[in-house]
Amino acid sequence: MIPRAIWPYLIGAVVLALGLLAFYWHGGRQYDAGVAAERAATLERQARLERAMQEEKDRADAQYRGAVLARQTAEKTVAAQRGRIDGLLRQLAQRRSEAAGAGSGPDATGPDWIGVIGSCVGQYEQLGKDAARWADQVNGLQGYIRGLGIAP
Repeated sequence: MIPRAIWPYLIGAVVLALGLLAFYWHGGRQYDAGVAAERAATLERQARLERAMQEEKDRADAQYRGAVLARQTAEKTVAAQRGRIDGLLRQLAQRRSEAAGAGSGPDATGPDWIGVIGSCVGQYEQLGKDAARWADQVNGLQGYIRGLGIAP
């Protein structure tokens, strides 16, 4: 049996232990609630950042598509002019063959200056297409990076 004089100390120790246990439990619950709140805030910030990046990507893609459409329109114009030049070259070749058959002399077929110009125009057209495509890609990437806020 426990002497009566120890009962107040024993009850005090039990009350103190229960108080400490309640304090520890309450603090743990607050800590867990704080962790959960911080985790929710982090997930919300991450979702907001992902939405902003997707919007910026969509804007840069739309700008790139606009540049591609403008380039394709310019290519159609160049192709039309190229067709016109090819038609003129065919007419010139036809006239020369008719003129060569009608007269006499050394009218052998060889490269003429219009054919050389036509060849240069074709190479220039391909170079222009390549340069326009590269410029569209670079401009699209630069717009995307500017939208992200990264200094070049």
